[in-house]
Amino acid sequence: MTLAQRLAAFAASLSFDALPEEVVASVRLRTLDVLGIALASSRGDWAPPVVDLAGEAGGDCTVLGTARTAPLPLAILVNGTLAHGLDYDDTHAASITHASAVIVPTVLGVTEARDLDGRAAITAAVAGYEAITRIGMAASGVFHARGWHATAVCGAFGAAVAAGACERLDAPSLTAALGLAGSFASGVMEHLEDGSWVKRLHPGWAGHSGALAAALARGGVPGPATILEGRFGLYRTFIGTEPDRRPFDTLGREWEILRVGYKPYPCCHLNHAYLDCALELRCAPGVALDAIEHIECRVPAGEVPIICEPMDVKRRPRTSYDAQFSLPFSVASAFVDGAIGLDTYAPARLDDPRVLALAARVSHTIDPDAAFPKSFPGWVRLRLRDGRELEARAPHGRGGPERPLPEAALVEKFRDNARRALPAARVAAIERAVLELDRLKSIRDLMRLCRA
Repeated sequence: MTLAQRLAAFAASLSFDALPEEVVASVRLRTLDVLGIALASSRGDWAPPVVDLAGEAGGDCTVLGTARTAPLPLAILVNGTLAHGLDYDDTHAASITHASAVIVPTVLGVTEARDLDGRAAITAAVAGYEAITRIGMAASGVFHARGWHATAVCGAFGAAVAAGACERLDAPSLTAALGLAGSFASGVMEHLEDGSWVKRLHPGWAGHSGALAAALARGGVPGPATILEGRFGLYRTFIGTEPDRRPFDTLGREWEILRVGYKPYPCCHLNHAYLDCALELRCAPGVALDAIEHIECRVPAGEVPIICEPMDVKRRPRTSYDAQFSLPFSVASAFVDGAIGLDTYAPARLDDPRVLALAARVSHTIDPDAAFPKSFPGWVRLRLRDGRELEARAPHGRGGPERPLPEAALVEKFRDNARRALPAARVAAIERAVLELDRLKSIRDLMRLCRA
């Protein structure tokens, strides 16, 4: 069997009753997390042109946080973009993919359009998570090293599996959907050069592409079964390597969805462990802003181009999106404010003289022993003006399986995000519905609650 056929066979045979309870619970919480982020994003100053993609004619699917509806592919495009809009959505470390921002909007869109229940949504979501993560793991870290955004590239395939599973496509049709998705997969990281925010669109585009691929396959359009490992398949054409087939060997026995890490901070996940370290050091005796002479961050080589270079821009971000991908700005903000939240990266904060002065004293050195991309570590060393040196290390940031966040923290994160778009009673109703997602008779009931 080809890799696409193996994924298709797994997804076609997957049933809700075969899912461990911890996997079902994970889908519930990830759905809650994504909905909260998308609702908050719908009020962002960058959101109107994205929401306008939905048009005015209406359709079968909800555009989150608005009164609009849209045809299925456009709703997925908009909602997936909103889900990634704050860079607050979860990350699967080994594949470096924002899995939920692709899979959840795709599944909610298709199940709303087809009037399916919560169990169908959960089952399809799991199939999608297991596909996007394994496709990324088969070339762990290599997509980013070549300038591809793995979420966008691998996400098209994951969304095709998820949408096809919602439609109950058989294995040959799911294989065709994956083959078709290969012609739609794209997304590059050039936004890092000028701080533009095109990356927000990547999960939406991946979901949109995957849903179209599944619809075409349902109609009988064929796609190459060798799309992943073939002579002109994904890995050879995008990164010039053979895929590592081992991640596909554990389908149905291990659940990669359980290894997807939540974000406690709304910025690039590579920053997170450093922020944990900075907030720890800030509480040490004698540490005050005017006492800090220098901050050194030891960084894996694979992270440097994303969060450390070019250093002059990272120390003085041009845009909010620049700032979210800046290790110096983020670490300095943690020391200045004692917390990292949505307001940290607001445009008004980009010229904060206290943050910029401290960011100018942040540097990085290469950590040759880091386990990246298997983990996103942090290591911060302070040199104080009195000659003392303090350091903190975090092999993993908070939110992943090694340092999980409690459910209560994730629920509170949802509430804080969702209240920015909807009244308290509606936020509470969404929370109740999602936390009982497997009992929900119709996804349409949930999605109506998410309209403004």
